[in-house]
Amino acid sequence: MALEPEGNNRLLQDVLARPGNETCADCGNPEPDWTSLTLGVFVCQACSLLHRSIPHISRVKSVQDTWDASEVELMAAMGNNAAKAKYEQKVPPFYYRPTHTDCKLLREQWIRAKYERNEFEFIEKQEPYSAGT
Repeated sequence: MALEPEGNNRLLQDVLARPGNETCADCGNPEPDWTSLTLGVFVCQACSLLHRSIPHISRVKSVQDTWDASEVELMAAMGNNAAKAKYEQKVPPFYYRPTHTDCKLLREQWIRAKYERNEFEFIEKQEPYSAGT
């Protein structure tokens, strides 16, 4: 039983190495060493701090922590590519997508629009000028 957490952490590293998971789901930082367990995405440390500000939506956990099998399965089932397909399906073409070099405010606006307000899942949640109407 003592080896199980180590095995789970190795499996998590395999999930992290999958295409799409090697960069932060929110800013593209090449070091996503945190996750949002509730959203199933890998994020960088800076974005994980922003996710902590919306605890009713996102519960963060370090990839260095001890993981149980159900948590690894959750991350394997979603991952960054599947999450982007869900949460970014209706991003207006002019909408600025922040990078890891951008300020905290831009990244926070993006994360809140994406996960808290679901602006890019449902066009009805966008302002009329953003939705093209």
